[in-house]
Amino acid sequence: MPPLPSRHAVRRFTQSLLVVAMGGTALHCKDDPVEPAPVDPQTLCSGTFSDGTSINVANPQPLSDVPMPEQSFCDFHTFAWNQFLYLTQTVQDPNDPVTPSKPRFLSYAPWYNMLQPDGSPRPGAFPGGITTLQVSHLDQKQAGSGQDELVDVAGNTVLYDLRFNPTMYDFITGSTYYTQAGYDAFCQPTDPSQPFTLCGNTAQIWMPWGTSTVMGSMELKSAWRQFPGNDCPSTQMYCAGSNLGLVALHIAQKTPTHGEWVWASFEHVANTPDCAAGSSSPIAPLSPLGTPWAFFNPSTAPASVMETKTCGVVPGNAQCNLDPKVGTGFQQVNICRTDALPAGGASAANCAVVDSSTSDPNANSGGNVSCLNATLRPQLAGIWGNYQLVGTLWTKGTQPPDQDFWIDIFQSPKQGVPEKTAVGFPNLANTALETYLQIGSTAYDPNGSGLSNANKAGCFGCHNPVAQDTATDLSHFPSKFDDLTEPRVPAKQ
Repeated sequence: MPPLPSRHAVRRFTQSLLVVAMGGTALHCKDDPVEPAPVDPQTLCSGTFSDGTSINVANPQPLSDVPMPEQSFCDFHTFAWNQFLYLTQTVQDPNDPVTPSKPRFLSYAPWYNMLQPDGSPRPGAFPGGITTLQVSHLDQKQAGSGQDELVDVAGNTVLYDLRFNPTMYDFITGSTYYTQAGYDAFCQPTDPSQPFTLCGNTAQIWMPWGTSTVMGSMELKSAWRQFPGNDCPSTQMYCAGSNLGLVALHIAQKTPTHGEWVWASFEHVANTPDCAAGSSSPIAPLSPLGTPWAFFNPSTAPASVMETKTCGVVPGNAQCNLDPKVGTGFQQVNICRTDALPAGGASAANCAVVDSSTSDPNANSGGNVSCLNATLRPQLAGIWGNYQLVGTLWTKGTQPPDQDFWIDIFQSPKQGVPEKTAVGFPNLANTALETYLQIGSTAYDPNGSGLSNANKAGCFGCHNPVAQDTATDLSHFPSKFDDLTEPRVPAKQ
């Protein structure tokens, strides 16, 4: 496969358009606005970092941090794509007797290898046992949305997996935090009977953040569509066996300069259309692959939705993202994306690297992601070209990896603690992992008025020191202790 072209190798007509679009001068973007200086107008967000290094699509290498010293907004989205390519690279996994050849992220430790019932011996060396994706250990409930389920157009429930990289696994299992009793001994919960109870111990567990050559702690959450007829379309998506298809992947990585973790989310392009017309994936009878949508059924959508390519999500005009609950079960409802990417692919406007400013505080992040998707996806062999980045989230500037902070959207000021601003995609939500927590999708709001998704959606809505009420460095891993003892409803086979 040919190497990724540098920004300076972009087609001549695109370069000319960019100069016009930027008034003759293209600007670098930085987390903190500075006096802009003239730079090469050919500088585009298309796979090259601001330090001059580029993504190697054919042989992706892991990154322990967003390249310094600039760390432009474009750099974070490029970092997200680089990590996705590395994590989906095929490896041979000796800990999987069923599927030894598989994407790297599935060779990481599943949560049930790391966390153990009280009284259990310390887990073994990473990954702590068999890594095979096991339906019996997958969640049917979405995190953070009132324990709702997502049902696809065929009536099957989406399942969820959670894994940890060696750095985080070794830290948890090397301490006492791998059992509920061991974690509680540190936390000293004020009410052990309640989930996410405030810790009586004011100390903080800081997950390892790595070094310049070693990746810091990483959590990987994946969403899997079920195919009970063993007909997972392996030419269209990654299939684990013949009955599970990957529809979404969250990547959360703690780095030396971003202790708030860098959050990136990817989806299969045939998951859902966008709620409004004019964006990158408009409502249509079929997905961009020419296949049915996974979570949107045109035959059940009102005729006006298909005609206008707009699906209402707010009270009084709600046609998509409705309450999935029916009695004690769940039903399929049409899903659309509210925080959509702009149309145009690798257009001059989308690819332009610009400064963060009052008028554009997120520095053309949507456009840059559209540009990266359009540039990188065609270079990927096989099914991985059918996945796209839907957003990246971090906080403005840098954040020490062992220091508390508060997020201005979600929290009240904390004395002596610095305020941080969420940037990139502040309202980031994955339609398969956080279906009912999308910004502006208020006809059904599982959080209610307390943390309404009318204007407070995004990763930091749940992953912040106050919302999680634990001392676990924005990780919710202690919530999985309950799953060690709770009976599970078998998924469809």
